[in-house]
Amino acid sequence: MKKSHVMFRTALLATSLVLAALSQAAHAGQPAVAGALSAGSSAVAPGASAAPAADKVYPPLPTLAMLPPTSADDDEPLAPKPAAKKRKTRAPVDVRPSTPAVRLVVSDASRTYLRTVEKQLELALAK
Repeated sequence: MKKSHVMFRTALLATSLVLAALSQAAHAGQPAVAGALSAGSSAVAPGASAAPAADKVYPPLPTLAMLPPTSADDDEPLAPKPAAKKRKTRAPVDVRPSTPAVRLVVSDASRTYLRTVEKQLELALAK
């Protein structure tokens, strides 16, 4: 279906629902005879009930005949969306440092000092 037909049908349905709700709200608090007179029927018998039937909708909803006719071109498939353009990929950038890596050199004096500290810790924990 064309988008304009769908929009028209949606607007027609929404309008009829709003009118039905407003009509029910307007007639909800009125007695049966006053409600019937306000609707335009002045020929109410004294013993007859003018209350609307519970199985009917007042005001009547629009029928399908009231909708505009559909044409064969309404069911045409929509044109596919154009494919998204692919982005150009960037060349990978080398982020490695240009300076040489730092190397850790442990001297004999530092090893001797660390052994001394380790022995002191073992003695302190043994006590």
